[in-house]
Amino acid sequence: MIEITTAGYEITLISAVIVVMSSLVRRVVIGQDKMDAMKNLMKEKQAKFKEISKSGDMKRIQKAQEEMLQLTMENLKHSFKPMLITFIPIILVFGWLRDQYGSLNNVASLFGFDLSWFWWYFICAMVISLVFNKVLEVI
Repeated sequence: MIEITTAGYEITLISAVIVVMSSLVRRVVIGQDKMDAMKNLMKEKQAKFKEISKSGDMKRIQKAQEEMLQLTMENLKHSFKPMLITFIPIILVFGWLRDQYGSLNNVASLFGFDLSWFWWYFICAMVISLVFNKVLEVI
């Protein structure tokens, strides 16, 4: 079912390191308390918007939409900070991975599908990220 080459194990380890680094940077830069507060505020605004939508008052609906948009933009602004910090190291690692494993056609087989280094990295990073972020409770 699953066959992993030595290169596949190496890529798994590299993806784990990158995911851990990215998650820790996100946790430190954004600040979990601030993100939790913004998440709760967004829930409140959504509940308020739902209530206002039922009233049919277009002016209040438009104002509530503007408030939600502003809060969403603030959320996006904060989420870009860690991305800016991790972008260059990740690009450098990807270049190195391509140089090291780009000539290999198959670093792992998953349910009969042969995976190149990129797709194996992608799958590993997604799975590790889901688990690690859940454990750390990182948004």
